[in-house]
Amino acid sequence: LASETRRLAREALQGKWGKAALVGLIYALLTGLISGILNLIPIAGPIAQAIIQIPLTFGFVATLIKLKRGENVTYTEFFSNGFSNFASSWKVTLWTAVKLIVPAILIFVSVFIIVLGVGVDNYTALSSSTSSGYLAGSTVAASTTPNIQNPVLCVIGFILLVVSSIWSTVKSYLYKPTFFILFDNPNMSAKDIVEESEKIMTGNRWKYFCLELSFIGWYILVGFTLGIGMLWLLPYMLIAQVVFYEFLAGKEKKVEAREI
Repeated sequence: LASETRRLAREALQGKWGKAALVGLIYALLTGLISGILNLIPIAGPIAQAIIQIPLTFGFVATLIKLKRGENVTYTEFFSNGFSNFASSWKVTLWTAVKLIVPAILIFVSVFIIVLGVGVDNYTALSSSTSSGYLAGSTVAASTTPNIQNPVLCVIGFILLVVSSIWSTVKSYLYKPTFFILFDNPNMSAKDIVEESEKIMTGNRWKYFCLELSFIGWYILVGFTLGIGMLWLLPYMLIAQVVFYEFLAGKEKKVEAREI
C-alpha cells in the first residue's frame, strides 16, 4: 500500500512540484520570521507564537489538500485557510490532547519517579553542572556523578517512561488525519472529528507508520542537499498522507477497499 500511495501522490503532484515547493518555502520563511519576532518578546511572545502555530499548520495542510485535488491556490493562502479556521483547528488540537492525556501523565509520573530515585539534590546538582558545562562550551561531561539513592525507583521509573512513551506514540497515530477530516468536514464538531479519526485509523496505524517509514531513503537524500530537498519532500509526504486518508475515508477510488 505504501508504494501505491506514493505513486498516487506523485501523480497528484505532476505539474505542481514547483508550486508545492514554493508554497512550502514561503510558509517556512514567514512562519520562521513571525516566530523570530515574537520570541523577542519575553513571556507573551512565545505564548503568542504557540497559539498561532496551530492554525498556520492547518492552513498549510489545507493549501496542499486543495493543490492535490486540483483547486487553484495562492502562495500565501495558508494564512487565510488557517485563521479562518482558528477556533476549529484549536478545538481539534485540544480534543486530541485530551485523548492523549493519560500517557502524558504517565510520562510525567515516570520522570518524577526517576528524580526521586536519583535524589532531588543530586538531580538538581547534575542538571546545574551539565547546563553550566554546556554554556561554557565544554565538551567534557560533568565530573560530578550523582549517588543514586534508590536504584529500584530509577528502574521502575525508566520502565514506566519507556512504556508510556511507546503508548503515547502508538496512540497518537489514531489522530494523524484529524486536520484532513476537519478540512473535509468544517461543520463537524471537534469531538466528532477526533472520534472519526479514531474510527478510520483503528487497524490502520501500522500501515500509516510503514508509509512514513518508506520515506526514510528520501530523508537520506535530502541530507545530501543540505536540507534544500525538504522543500519537495515535505509536500510529497503530506500529499501521500492525504491519499492514505482518502483511501480510508472512501474518497479515493483508485485502490480497492480490500487493500486497506
